[in-house]
Amino acid sequence: MSASAMANDCCCGHWETVDCTVMCPQQCPETRTVCVTDYNCEQRTRTITCCKKVPVCETKTCCYTVMCPQQRTRTETYCVRIPYQEQCSQEYCVSVPYQEQMTGTRCVCETVMEHKEVPYTVSVPYTEQCTGTRKVAEVVMEQKEVPYTVSVPYTEQVTGTRKVARRVQVTKHRTVRQDQGHWVEQADPCNPCCTCKKWCPNIVEVQCPYTCCETVCEDCPYTYCVTKHRCEQRTRTVCCPRTVCKEVPYTYCVTKHRCEQRTRTVCCPRTVTKQVPYTYCVTKCRQETRTRNYCVTKYRTEQRSREVCYTVNVPEQRTREYQVTRFETVQEEKTEEYTVRVPVQTQKEIKVLVTKMVPSTVSKLVWVADNAGGAGDGGACNNGCNPCCK
Repeated sequence: MSASAMANDCCCGHWETVDCTVMCPQQCPETRTVCVTDYNCEQRTRTITCCKKVPVCETKTCCYTVMCPQQRTRTETYCVRIPYQEQCSQEYCVSVPYQEQMTGTRCVCETVMEHKEVPYTVSVPYTEQCTGTRKVAEVVMEQKEVPYTVSVPYTEQVTGTRKVARRVQVTKHRTVRQDQGHWVEQADPCNPCCTCKKWCPNIVEVQCPYTCCETVCEDCPYTYCVTKHRCEQRTRTVCCPRTVCKEVPYTYCVTKHRCEQRTRTVCCPRTVTKQVPYTYCVTKCRQETRTRNYCVTKYRTEQRSREVCYTVNVPEQRTREYQVTRFETVQEEKTEEYTVRVPVQTQKEIKVLVTKMVPSTVSKLVWVADNAGGAGDGGACNNGCNPCCK
């Protein structure tokens, strides 16, 4: 809409074009100095303490108790309960049921439906079409060449040495006590007619070889890769958005409502009570006396005797020797070399993009009130074109 067309809408002012300053963002390249950390490899030596277990064999003596069984005989008396049956009679009462028919009345509720006319109000929607204008922001893309720095990695091969532990099998001897005894048949002291076997021990010390593993450390050369970086300057194309505002006319629909009176038929339930006769059966009982016979089990006690064999354990003290192996910890000091990466600070210049606010001049329309054509009441408009303007 032009300024002259807007001025015709109201006679108490006019539109003017005014220049104003707006701060717009802009990216500028700058060179800055930053600190970069590099690493240097150094060979150092340290002393470590290694612990190893050394076996030590000891001979100990312990006393233990052995329970030797012995067979014995005794006479014991016990009681036996012998059951027997007896016949008995008993009188008891029984309730005998019988049916009796009776009549009565009960209330029954019935539901009756009635139709009624009920008025109600309905809000009926309808649509009206309106027109207007709105501001639409469009984004315009601009392409720019921007330099940037890339850190390119590369791999470098380095050789070093490290300690490698290897297990070596070693054959050693230890003293083991073996029982090389034998079985001997002898007469049973409880029953001379029977013989039993008895073990005669013979403890002999024997040298037994065994194999164990020991750890041996060796220097082993190896090669490993170290990743380093170098900086390269490159250029890329960046799309910068810019916003442009436009006024676009559009049409929109408005939904409104109007009220209408209508009627509808509604079914209303009503409850009606009636007396209805019915017949029902009642169960009653009468008492009768009856007699029955039953068997009762009773017991009589008799005393009897029997011979019982039982075993008694007699304790016997014995002594034996056994081998105990314990391990003692022995510390050894060893010297090893290791590699340390020492950080070193260096300064480096890089290019970065900095966003700055740059002033820009734009034009816009401003409404200016006209105070010269009014009466003596402070410039109010007397022709009644705009009642809101004072």
